[in-house]
Amino acid sequence: MNDLAHAKFDKFTAGEQHFLVPDVRCANCCLSIEKALDELPEITDVNVNYAEKRLSFLASSPVATKQVIDRLEEMGYQSAPERHDASMVQFREERRKLLARLGVAGIGMMQVMMFALASYVSGPQGIEDAYWNLMQWASLIIAVPVALYSAMPFHKGAIRDLRNLSLGMDVPVSLAILSAFFLSTFNTITQSGEVYFDSACMFTFFLLTGRYLELTARHAFQVDQSLGEHLLPDFARLTNGEITDVDQLTADDVISIRKGETIPADAIVLDGNSSVDESAFTGESAPVYKSTGAKILAGTINIDGDMTARVLSSSDEWVITHLSDLYRKSASFRPAFAAAADVIARYFVSIVLILAAGSGIYWWMAGAEDFFAIALAVLVVSCPCALSLATPVAYTIACGAVRQLGVLVSNGAFLEKLSHINAVVFDKTGTLTEGTLRLEQIALMNHQYSREDALRIAASLEVTSLHPVALSLRDAVDDLTEVENLQVTAGFGVSGLIDGVSYRLGKAEFAGSDSKQAPDENLNWVMLAGDDAPIAWFGLSDRLREGGHEVVTETKRRFDTVEVFSGDSSEKGRSRLIELGFTQPGMSMTPDAKIDGLKNLQANGNRVLMLGDGLNDAGAMAVADVSLAVNPVDSVVQSAADATLVNGSLTNLPDVFDYAVRVKKIIRQNLGWAFAYNLSVIPLAIMGMVPPWVAALGMSMSSLLVTLNACRLSRVPVTDIGVS
Repeated sequence: MNDLAHAKFDKFTAGEQHFLVPDVRCANCCLSIEKALDELPEITDVNVNYAEKRLSFLASSPVATKQVIDRLEEMGYQSAPERHDASMVQFREERRKLLARLGVAGIGMMQVMMFALASYVSGPQGIEDAYWNLMQWASLIIAVPVALYSAMPFHKGAIRDLRNLSLGMDVPVSLAILSAFFLSTFNTITQSGEVYFDSACMFTFFLLTGRYLELTARHAFQVDQSLGEHLLPDFARLTNGEITDVDQLTADDVISIRKGETIPADAIVLDGNSSVDESAFTGESAPVYKSTGAKILAGTINIDGDMTARVLSSSDEWVITHLSDLYRKSASFRPAFAAAADVIARYFVSIVLILAAGSGIYWWMAGAEDFFAIALAVLVVSCPCALSLATPVAYTIACGAVRQLGVLVSNGAFLEKLSHINAVVFDKTGTLTEGTLRLEQIALMNHQYSREDALRIAASLEVTSLHPVALSLRDAVDDLTEVENLQVTAGFGVSGLIDGVSYRLGKAEFAGSDSKQAPDENLNWVMLAGDDAPIAWFGLSDRLREGGHEVVTETKRRFDTVEVFSGDSSEKGRSRLIELGFTQPGMSMTPDAKIDGLKNLQANGNRVLMLGDGLNDAGAMAVADVSLAVNPVDSVVQSAADATLVNGSLTNLPDVFDYAVRVKKIIRQNLGWAFAYNLSVIPLAIMGMVPPWVAALGMSMSSLLVTLNACRLSRVPVTDIGVS
């Protein structure tokens, strides 16, 4: 077992694991690893991302992870647990070695081409045999380090593929380089036949150049993938003065956060107040004011005041960790047509070898002196490098670039499915509205409680929630009360014990009251009850999001079916939805009713996008064909959604629709070009119309073209939909 993997084996646990596998070279490598690891009894959900050379899997025990490492080593693949420092070390080392090999290949290519040029320009008289032999020997000496050092990654990859009984791209590449080199060496020693040192050196140089460009492009879009590794500090300061690793923080640790420091954990503010920069999550530059009782997120920046806060959970449950995991999974997605291309590429190598051998034999039997050059050209020109690069590079770039629109993709299928939808369903509160409810009225029903007591109890019950109701109640209270047995019932309310009394906050039927009639219909009302006896009504109001009307109008222009499903029962809520153009908005809908509504739309042949923000939307988002969570910080909602709109703004929604279509178009362009190139150039090579050096150049340029075309996705144009 390799040292890199062993170094962190003692920290492995059962669950999801991520490894870097730098030796992955093509789609066939990915398929071979996935097939081999799927055979292990305690390993599931194996996925290899070619663009990022990352392996992920679910292990039922630490021993199962050890089995994965052993199997990889048996197959000839080095691996290392994925950490930011390991990733950077691996990238720098791979780049250093690649530059060294590229430098040797470049110098060798120029020198050998200079010697070959003499024969090209010598004219019909040629050059004297003594000089010609001297240049052949000089070319041989220069080509040795190119063929046996610079091209060594291809040779190692070919040996590994053959040992695993598979044919990857390295097999024809290595065969082409070694065949050209050893035949040229034989002809130089025996002073008979043509030499192809120039083709071997040029082929190696162009391939290494393409691989270097692929490495740098992949790294450029990978460095910001793991948010936690880049945004979190290394250490946290406990209130007792102790300094501890961020990874060692646990629930209920009390930390001190000074002005200007990065917040090390998801926590609740116990003392102090400050403005916090949350732009890494939301994309909004304006800081957010935080005071006692407010939730603060790991990776955000404390701007202008000292705070003391209580850590909510271990690092595995922080929002930043969850977002990183979701993004990592999304970049591994392969759409159906791309997966088919990977399979085709796997078998295409066998066809390439047969075509190369067949063309060489044909021209040899036909008496052509350049039969080997033709076979070599076929072997080189038909390598399916571009076919294997077409999709993974594009998807990796797209999943990162769409964050410019404030969207964090958690399921790679989001971009593909979004391009096929024909219906959109909005939630209201927190989605079409700002979700920043304001507490307008408190109606006491039990005068044993004061207004302040009732409000403090209600706010304390909502201490861990980021629902708009919870935020508005906590903003109105300075001191919170400790709650035991806190439970959340999605779509209905929260409950818990305070000083031995069982309290419920939410809808009247959830609170246990027979009195379901709210004081009036112009506000959103929630009830607080203690031991099933009503205590108080809390009336709240909300505002429409800026640009909401324009976004709904634009969405209706694009799609035939656009609806809203809301749990709100107030007349004020209904009137606001009518203002947006929903003539028959769905009101007073429970989570189950939202699910039934979505199923009815799907039964009528619609492919539905669901947008929501709260736990009451999670079920509907799971049922929808594709779902988008609008600025949630609850991991349950994020898990249910295919993507998260982290900046909370709907104004970019039309651009997200356009970008999804553009991603599909770019990938199909890449696949179309890759297939068209191979299918059109291979016949020319078989007919002897493509010299080996041109074949090397064409194959490398084809791979570079699909990479550059995929890089076009890094630009995400934002259109103006008329938001004032």
